[in-house]
Amino acid sequence: MRLQLIDKKSTSVGKALIFMALTTFFLTTTVACSQNKDVLITEIGVNPPRRPPSQPSKAGDFYIQGQYKHLRGDAQGAIADYTKAINLNPNFGAAYNSRGLVYFDTGDREKAIADYNQAIGINANDAEAYNNRGNARAAQGDRNGAIQDYNEAIRINPRYAQAYNNRGNARASGGDRKGAILDYNQAIALNPRYAVAYNNRGNAHYGQGDYQNAISDYNQAIRINPNFAAAYNNRGNSYAAQGNKQKAIADLQRAASFFQQQNNQALYQKVMDNIKELGQ
Repeated sequence: MRLQLIDKKSTSVGKALIFMALTTFFLTTTVACSQNKDVLITEIGVNPPRRPPSQPSKAGDFYIQGQYKHLRGDAQGAIADYTKAINLNPNFGAAYNSRGLVYFDTGDREKAIADYNQAIGINANDAEAYNNRGNARAAQGDRNGAIQDYNEAIRINPRYAQAYNNRGNARASGGDRKGAILDYNQAIALNPRYAVAYNNRGNAHYGQGDYQNAISDYNQAIRINPNFAAAYNNRGNSYAAQGNKQKAIADLQRAASFFQQQNNQALYQKVMDNIKELGQ
């Protein structure tokens, strides 16, 4: 899966370093800010499905086959299967929601929102559909609409850690880092092994200039997920902001190594360029 870039920030050592947040889930999307140009990653997830039947005939069969194709990168095949499931059962809310995820993954936010609307129309208490529609609205720059959807998801399911994390991202993107930190706190309280939420809370601390607490959060994210490339990168940025070039370069080198292992040449090269700048 592609990993998305946050934006460039100027640090106290005068170098522009990549600041990023990303997920360990299957799919990612960026949430763009308006004025401060931060970009944060929200997350959506697809549960690993059972192997589809060899001869699908029922709506549920096509739904499972759609999930299977989606996770294997066959977006158009997944859309076709979810559409067959919906044609066989027009009240199949989960199929609308899942097709929305595929549209979202391919960048068609309008069709994604239309499918989430259908899922919510079928089941007004579909917390996942509200959360996913919030992601799509956030990706369109509709931060207020996104927060309203995350609020609904949380109202329906107060233990929805992902919705708290996503609402935190939306708040942070609008400059409300205190509110974002409260949401990340809640996400972490619900799921103490939520590496993404630790990383995102670290980003909020970083945005406040609180580099030490940012480093503590990145430490936690890395402890939970030792291969979390963005957390190494972000911790490196925090060390750079403190003027500690040695630790900053060490972390950026780790981040670059992980991006290279993931065959993400674009981010690998950007981090390597930043290492070069820091070393000057």
